[in-house]
Amino acid sequence: MPDAGFLRTSCHDPAAKTVFDGNAEEWFTRAQLTAHVADVADRLQFPRKALGFLFAWNDFPSLVAYLAAIQAGHAVAMLNPELDAALKARLISRFQPDFIVAPESHPPPSICGNPLYRAVASRYPGQLLLRSTAPNQHPIHPDLTLLISTSGSTGSPKLVRLSWTNLESNACQINNALHNTEQDRTVVTAPIFNGYGQSVIHTMLTAGGSFALTRARIISREFWDVARQAECTAIGGVPYFYQTLDRLDLNSLDVPRLTKFVQTGGRLPVHLARKYHSIAQGRGGGLHLMYGQAEATARITGLPPELLPEAPDSIGVVLPGGRLWVERGGCECGPMEEGELIYHGPNVMMGYATCPGDLARADDLGGTVATGDLGYRDSRGLFFITGRASRFVKLHGWRVSLDEVEELLSHAGTVAAIDEPDRLVIYTEASTDTLAGAVTQLAARLTLHPSCFEIRVIENIPRLANGKVNYSSLARSAGPASDERRSTVPAHQGGDSPVER
Repeated sequence: MPDAGFLRTSCHDPAAKTVFDGNAEEWFTRAQLTAHVADVADRLQFPRKALGFLFAWNDFPSLVAYLAAIQAGHAVAMLNPELDAALKARLISRFQPDFIVAPESHPPPSICGNPLYRAVASRYPGQLLLRSTAPNQHPIHPDLTLLISTSGSTGSPKLVRLSWTNLESNACQINNALHNTEQDRTVVTAPIFNGYGQSVIHTMLTAGGSFALTRARIISREFWDVARQAECTAIGGVPYFYQTLDRLDLNSLDVPRLTKFVQTGGRLPVHLARKYHSIAQGRGGGLHLMYGQAEATARITGLPPELLPEAPDSIGVVLPGGRLWVERGGCECGPMEEGELIYHGPNVMMGYATCPGDLARADDLGGTVATGDLGYRDSRGLFFITGRASRFVKLHGWRVSLDEVEELLSHAGTVAAIDEPDRLVIYTEASTDTLAGAVTQLAARLTLHPSCFEIRVIENIPRLANGKVNYSSLARSAGPASDERRSTVPAHQGGDSPVER
């Protein structure tokens, strides 16, 4: 295994400002960050490679714990501190991590009288560090570095296995596409337990640039104060970020240094793509549209700003070092022929982990992954997405498993979940009253706004000959629901969109 660690892989100026912790309004140089990481890495020593769970906020202590786990040579799973306690317990019970890092305000269930873990001294006030009393029960492949849940809100036990080579190579690919240098300074808009948030950190540390972290919501004055105080020159986010930014009015936010804009995490509406392309151009910069998946570490393609006016609905061209093609029936498609997008590159995951035994597995994929997205390539070599072949959807920037939504509602009756623009539609053969309470609880549990869900009563959920739900039939027959069979979910407290956090 190569020597891992984003602070070990370059010779950038140790005195350069690298991280601005907007929560404490404090800058850290590369040398200071390196010292913090080394100190925490020393606290994470185990007889052999270990598995860590990190429930991470967008703050300096969480950042250091993440970088330290990698530098210590361990495998770390990045998770949402606000996951429901039962979901946290499910993950911890299944994978039995050797250490857990979490905010004191959101302790994992394992701390409550569980003899399998003991608290040890943490480097930072307000942060818990728990060590297993019986560590290293499960072997871990030497290349395994990072694990990401395939569903950021449900805390899916199906984890993407990423190697150090995956992380480092994709950071270099993205830097090449975005022309990132030591002069770039960005503010992180996504959670750092999310693949996009991580990619921003990886790219800036690799390029020698800098970034700002804050737990403030993007709709708050505090968030934009951090961007202004840190003198950020770049910003990016998922489509929901740009929809929110459009409501806030960029010109009123007093962040004149922002010139480079990046978008990923789903298709940006064409009118917003054109609008922010024009705004970026007027500031002397550009808008970069990108596409990626956790299974390919973070990003696969990018649309250069100069091509955006003629193709605002394109995901662009494959990043340097990778190959993307369209395939149908095992054969590569020609221009304008629709099929599934297949990607090959150094950033493709090692495979999935659904149990501790998978942590010891080597690379299962050989650098090639079927994306599950349908699309085509035009005569210019630009790629376009037309739909999804999988049961994962992007909802307000979150990747959500429809199968897990059904599983979590199964106690309330037979349901089938499909996605429509900006919402999940839950079909049920039961009455609306029977399911409404369960869906309200699910919305709170996943920290999704209730408006993301709509309940529709149906006489019989259509099924295939093998007994499985016929989702294609549901999607075709969906259309606008009548008032008699439609029910929105009542609001609950704490239901703000997690993307805004």
